[in-house]
Amino acid sequence: MKLALKAFLVLTLAACGSSGRTEPTPTRTSAAEAPPSKVLSADEAKRYVLEASREGDVEVLRGLIAAKAEVNVADDKGYTPVILAAYHGHLAALEVLLAAGADACKGDKNGNTALMGAAFKGHDLVVERLSREKCDIDQGNGSGRTALMFASLIGRTGITRLLESRGAHSDKRDTTGKTAADWAATQGADLRTPQ
Repeated sequence: MKLALKAFLVLTLAACGSSGRTEPTPTRTSAAEAPPSKVLSADEAKRYVLEASREGDVEVLRGLIAAKAEVNVADDKGYTPVILAAYHGHLAALEVLLAAGADACKGDKNGNTALMGAAFKGHDLVVERLSREKCDIDQGNGSGRTALMFASLIGRTGITRLLESRGAHSDKRDTTGKTAADWAATQGADLRTPQ
């Protein structure tokens, strides 16, 4: 996260105090002498939560959450803080978000979930953590593709085994009729060979 943004957040959060207030306490009585507002708008808070999740900045996330920033927001592509943290492999940020009540199951505009992104990128620990959430392990995106299919496509055998051990079905088919093994074959990945 850029230093200027982080500095702004630290100032803003400090002005809010530990009570989680969204507005600083005025110290002057005259409106003309009042300091400029350091209150985050809802749009700014949303942007900062998403950026901190993408960057894995746990300190900023905790501050925003303490200041009552919403954790179940999404950008114009439908990417949520959980999706961004998972896709970029930020396990600590993911834990902070989940502890604050973030939805681990929500997909983006194409239905892709955090579990799918982490499986595709090969973030084993993130996949393991997300697989313990109360989401359907076989949840499909808009094309019916599952996290197991994404892991299979890239040849991530450790993740495919983990997902199958958590109940993912290798015989599930997407809207084109392909299974995880079919997706693995399209890239030459051999699911029988450990990596």
